[in-house]
Amino acid sequence: MNLERTQHIGHYGVTFTVVRFSVVPGNRHTLANICLSDAGDFANDVHYRLTELYEKMLAGDLPCKMTIAISKPLTRPHADLLNERGSIIALLIGGALAAPIHPFSRSAARMIGTAVGLITNSVDRSYHAGDVVIGMDAQVEGGIGPQHSLSAMVIPFQGG
Repeated sequence: MNLERTQHIGHYGVTFTVVRFSVVPGNRHTLANICLSDAGDFANDVHYRLTELYEKMLAGDLPCKMTIAISKPLTRPHADLLNERGSIIALLIGGALAAPIHPFSRSAARMIGTAVGLITNSVDRSYHAGDVVIGMDAQVEGGIGPQHSLSAMVIPFQGG
């Protein structure tokens, strides 16, 4: 599996580490071993979610293109802004997930952001300084047609 790591600075200055790769059935077991140091103690939870997302895609023999965007811990101003404008989180993740694929396409970021918004808006929470926002994207071309799925989670600040 070939990992491509980049950084993306989204709207409002939230920085994401973005990891892109393709998974084929023969190497799906490596999803549990991808280095996700930005996820800290929650790396195993992210690996589990990533494996769940891959299995949901029912890729068969086709490669599944996956992207993970992990934010740096939110600052107090970032958290306050997200609490004031809940839909911004969807655009932040959407922009980070779309950035390595279509660096100049705002419409791709909006489309992914809208879909992530449906996931993140279903969780009513307050953001705090130190929280980490994670978005995952999976795509398969061919078979029954193009498939696309998203997952998002927030790792709460643990203090310390």
